[in-house]
Parts: sequence; structure tokens; C-alpha cells
Amino acid sequence: MTSLNLPRQNTAVMFIDMQNSIAGHEQFQPVVKQCQHLLATARTHHVAVVFVHVTPYDHVKHSMRGEAQALLSRPGANSADPHAFDIIGALPILPEDHVVTKHVRGAFTGTEMDHLLRAMAVSHVVIGGIATNIGVESTVRVGADLGYNFTVVEDACAAMTPEAHDAAIKYSLPYFARIAKLADLQFRD
Repeated sequence: MTSLNLPRQNTAVMFIDMQNSIAGHEQFQPVVKQCQHLLATARTHHVAVVFVHVTPYDHVKHSMRGEAQALLSRPGANSADPHAFDIIGALPILPEDHVVTKHVRGAFTGTEMDHLLRAMAVSHVVIGGIATNIGVESTVRVGADLGYNFTVVEDACAAMTPEAHDAAIKYSLPYFARIAKLADLQFRD
């Protein structure tokens, strides 16, 4: 792929579920490093940053199947831990960043996300996080229906299995977003 040159004024970089209870697990350390690079790029170019974390409603936890339930039931995902749902320390939150709490899989349903992005005049969202086929895909699908243009940074996303990640990147997300590698992203004034 050639470089993807995005206008920084109308773009936000969004991180999905990069919280202790999910991203704190050893298997996700490679994607944490990529998200650190994405965050550094956003900060260097003064691109708005939005962190999304999940504290699921009980009825959502009960309705989860497969991967979503496995992510939230792993050691360290104990909701009694006061830091379980905090964004991981490797991705520091600055005062100018935005943090949105979701209670379901996607970041738009039942949150202030749409209002926040419109208030910032954001039309394009660069997204990374965990899990590619759950939180990322759910957010992209609804956001695309609301008129946002998405770029999924495939090497800044991960799922419980490589197969689940690859299936989302190859088969479903291209209908709703552009797929890019971190090295291909550039921001312009």
C-alpha cells in the first residue's frame, strides 16, 4: 500500500479497549507496542486522541459468546479490581485526550462518542485496539453508518486468535473502513 495522508484537523486516533483487564495480558504486548507508536504519531502531529474502555453491563456480560466473554473472564479482568477497566499505563492519557466509557461492544451505542466527534469536527477516525473482531469491528460498523470514515490500523489491532483478527481484516472490515499498516499513515496540516 502507498502512504495514507490524512488531514490532522479532521482526524481522531481512537484506541479500543486498551485497558488492564484486556490489553494487560502477555499475548497482546506486540499490539501494545504498535499502539504506543500510533499514539506517539498522533501526539507528534497534534491529532485528537480518544481512548475507549468497557465496563460492561451485567446483561451484556450474560449475553456474550465466545471471544468477548473469554476476554473479560481472563485473570486480571476481575471487575472488583479498581484498576481493571483503566487504560493501560503504556498508553498515558493527557489532559487534552478524551476518554469514553462504553457498556456494550461498540463505542457509539449508548455513549457520547458521536456528539464528541462532531463537536471536534472529526470526519475520519484512525482506529486500533482489542479485539479486532469485537470492539473494533462493532465501533467501525456503527460509526460508518453514522458517516465517519475509518482507517483500521491492522498491526495496531489484535484478537484472541490470529484467525479471528485475520478474518475481520480480510472479510468484514474492508466493507466499512480502509485497512492500513501503521507505517503507511501520515498526517498533514
